[in-house]
Amino acid sequence: MHRSWTENLRFRSELLRHIRQFFYDRNFCEVQTPVLSADTIVDRYLEPLTVTDKSLPVNHHDQRKYYLQTSPEFAMKRLLAAGLDPIFQITPVFRAGDRGQFHNVEFTMLEWYRIGDNYQTGMFLLAEFFRYLLETAFLKNMNVNMSCDIGYHTYQDVFESETGLNPHSATVTELQFICHERKIDYPPSGWGDAVDDWLDLLFSELVQPTLESAIVYDFPASQAQLAKIRQDESYAVSERFELFLKGQEIASGYHEIQDAFELRRRFQENRECRVASGQPWLPINSRLLTVMELGFPECCGTALGIDRLLMVMLDAETIEDVLTFPIETA
Repeated sequence: MHRSWTENLRFRSELLRHIRQFFYDRNFCEVQTPVLSADTIVDRYLEPLTVTDKSLPVNHHDQRKYYLQTSPEFAMKRLLAAGLDPIFQITPVFRAGDRGQFHNVEFTMLEWYRIGDNYQTGMFLLAEFFRYLLETAFLKNMNVNMSCDIGYHTYQDVFESETGLNPHSATVTELQFICHERKIDYPPSGWGDAVDDWLDLLFSELVQPTLESAIVYDFPASQAQLAKIRQDESYAVSERFELFLKGQEIASGYHEIQDAFELRRRFQENRECRVASGQPWLPINSRLLTVMELGFPECCGTALGIDRLLMVMLDAETIEDVLTFPIETA
């Protein structure tokens, strides 16, 4: 069913209303955290937009840049540490250079955290959220044709089923061979020194398109980001999960790391990788790390892309079909 741009925007409004209702019904507190901050997530692949201006009300000796946030994660975790729980937020976020069929430099993120949630309850809450949206009357009236059933699969299971390789033990040579065998294009020499580069490439090309409605969990330990790492019988895995709908990644969740020392080490490692590849330097120290050093509660957090969820629900061709104005006309 083809819908006009304005119909899509009305659908967007209704979706946001029902999202808020889901969390209000479960006694979550809606929060608003700064979009502009001196802190930023140090990620190997995410590039924040920077803001430097003499009019910023900071001490003239303070040469720090300010960053438009790639996620509200840091500030929301500071609120958790202060005792505000459970919390959710719907906010604009920014990622430099992201523009394409499924990407815009500015997009809308839903993020939530609840103290006491473990790995399993975090996944179950995400699945409950998705079922709630599909079972609401407004979605039925809008003829959204999607199943409420969600499968749970380990990263290893879905990766092995499509490539025949165990992602926790595969070598770069083995992963390269699959790319050659399946005629998957990849960048020229100099790229792909890390196993994770090849895992990501094969996952996006071979595995992700097969995921109609699934939560994938137990990612390789090297892809933990801000998640805890668990040692299984044979391999270490990260307690990270992602929701895929119609072959698109919609949400990502972590059983959140509590160790400030380990988190600082990961940021340092990411920064070294960024500098080695010519990416801009990012600060490691943050107010979040200062708070975490005093103790951080066990919790699970999930981030979900509102625009991409809308695209999947409405069978939209491009992200601009569900935005008011993309970057080119903003």
